Amino acid sequence: MTIPWTPEDEEARRLLDDQIDAFDVDPTAMTWWERFINWLSEALSLDIDATGTGNVVIQILLIAAVGVLVFLLVRYFRPSIAPDRPSGDDQLADPTVPAEQYLYQAQQALDAEQFDQAFLNAYRFMVRSAAQRQLVDITPATTATVFGWSLGAVLPGYSSAIADASTQFNQISYGGSVPTREATVAMLRLARDVAAAQPQAANHQHDPARLMPR
Repeated sequence: MTIPWTPEDEEARRLLDDQIDAFDVDPTAMTWWERFINWLSEALSLDIDATGTGNVVIQILLIAAVGVLVFLLVRYFRPSIAPDRPSGDDQLADPTVPAEQYLYQAQQALDAEQFDQAFLNAYRFMVRSAAQRQLVDITPATTATVFGWSLGAVLPGYSSAIADASTQFNQISYGGSVPTREATVAMLRLARDVAAAQPQAANHQHDPARLMPR
């Protein structure tokens, strides 16, 4: 008669572990995501089912981690322009360019029928001319609208024309519109007239630009 064999406790646990290991999924039959989850579970000593709810939880955590990383990179490591050194495109007119050079470029562009560039350079000629004559204060933050208000305050006879020119300057610069030849010629004429006009004492109480931050 055969006597049943009863293993010791330690031996029984070892046999049970061997039996459980025999049912492990072959890694070659697992997807790369399931292998990654298993590796992450072992690394963190977690018990996560790669094909169950744990899979969803891990995906949510990974997406959140990537989102935080992208936010930090954009928030703290993106390149920026120093406020005291604005780019040339952000300025109304380059303060290192003489007014006469802008006038020459405007005339050249007009002859080439590049009406948008001709209009913009004619307007910039007006800006640099006013700055060189110290009629208005021009800063890197000055916009065409604010410039038009300020110059119109010291040249009230041209205030309406300057305001219209400032509006069209904005439409060309930011809206991509192209002026007609007649409008460009009128802008050149206005810029020349303004450059020769005699200023009047400005009443700063009536100058809307005084309300704008500098």
